[in-house]
Amino acid sequence: MTATARILIVDDDPAAIEVVAHALAGLGELCFATSGAEALSLMANDPADLVLLDANMPDLDGFATCRILRQDYPDLPVIFVTAYGEEGHEVQALAAGAVDFIHKPIKPPVVRARVGVHLQLRALNAALRVLSDRDPLTGIANRRALDDRLDQEWRRAARRGQPLGLLMIDIDHFKRYNDHYGHLQGDACLRRVAQALADTVTRAGELAARYGGEEFAVLLPGSCLAAAAALGARVCAAVRALDLPHAGSDAARQVTVSIGVASGVPRPVPTLPGPQATKAPAADGAAGLECIAALLTRADRALYAAKAAGRDRVCVDEPGAHC
Repeated sequence: MTATARILIVDDDPAAIEVVAHALAGLGELCFATSGAEALSLMANDPADLVLLDANMPDLDGFATCRILRQDYPDLPVIFVTAYGEEGHEVQALAAGAVDFIHKPIKPPVVRARVGVHLQLRALNAALRVLSDRDPLTGIANRRALDDRLDQEWRRAARRGQPLGLLMIDIDHFKRYNDHYGHLQGDACLRRVAQALADTVTRAGELAARYGGEEFAVLLPGSCLAAAAALGARVCAAVRALDLPHAGSDAARQVTVSIGVASGVPRPVPTLPGPQATKAPAADGAAGLECIAALLTRADRALYAAKAAGRDRVCVDEPGAHC
């Protein structure tokens, strides 16, 4: 558990918020929302490490709010704090993704202890996730981390009507580099390129990952095609500036990259009727994955165009686009 943990308390009754806040004093930074919509807005701007959520709120109730939170932040612990005492409500909360259920009126020492335990578990899980999501050679995110984030950001962008950008990056003539300099130098080259990526992709929410072999990807939430292409140009320049000799390349005297760029606004996931769910799950995630696959295909097509045009450049996937 960390003293800097950010805890969001959501309740339409300010007096209830005050009681819970008093019980949690000193556990971390406390912030408050009086509606589900306000809670989602606060999370979008500055995500919390844990949420305490009332069930009975007007408009967007706690159950619907919890489902949305868990879709956008799968590792976020959500604890219901509510006057509902029926077993069915507790089951409903757990089905929505809650990790715990506390009845009102609360017992402050119990609330404090439970929140402390869930913050400790979150910290441990976060540490394990960092290890499992990191590429061991380059130290940046791996393919698994990219796939997970792509799914999360796709859903978030679809709900908000915002664009999602993607760069697909390939080191030019990397096989020739390995053949000429050896695999140890090849590994060193991959690490240097990955570090250049990490130093260039710095905006909050963006993710640079090793996609496989000598291929990398960058996920750019909120980036239109022009913004994504501009970042691609900076990545190209950063790798070129490493000035790593590449005797086997016909693109330049040093190591370079080719980059394909795609961006688009995801289609919303269909909604289910009634209050029990806010989004309909596609069969095996098919609807969302089909769209994600299309974004990957477009970026890969642009990458192929960059290679065909001579490498060491950025190409965008749009009608009539030129490198």
